[in-house]
Amino acid sequence: MLTDEEESNVIAELERMDRFFDGEEAGDIPLEFLRQRGLDIPALPPDDEAELRAKLQELFEEMFEIGIVVDSIDHLSDRDLYRYLVDDVLLVEMMLSTSVGGHWNVSPIGGGSDEDNDIYLRYYADDEDREQWRRDFGDPLPPKEEPPYGRDRFSLALEQA
Repeated sequence: MLTDEEESNVIAELERMDRFFDGEEAGDIPLEFLRQRGLDIPALPPDDEAELRAKLQELFEEMFEIGIVVDSIDHLSDRDLYRYLVDDVLLVEMMLSTSVGGHWNVSPIGGGSDEDNDIYLRYYADDEDREQWRRDFGDPLPPKEEPPYGRDRFSLALEQA
């Protein structure tokens, strides 16, 4: 059960969300927001692989704290993932949640392009989804492969925390 203050905060958050989606209130640019919070986010990924992995982990944790969860990223190298986050995700205007529970779920393969669909079917779709796709579209399916990287488990662990 919500306290009166929590209920008031939820209502205010929903009203703010309505204004954002109606174009009446500007959202936040996550890159700017995170930098204002003191996070160092270089424009270019670190050259050192260990530094790059540490920076990605820090970014995931900070993004989660402001309500951004990224999935379907196990096919991207660390460098490609960093570029995707800094050059794309973190530049999209969105309403960052000020209360617990809300989040934006983003994915590099969410655009519905042929390439996105191929990546989904190759790395992420289970057998049932692949079979449904084959029945619905009749297209030949790419071979099922294990994604070369294992970051989605980290994102899910954050989401369940």
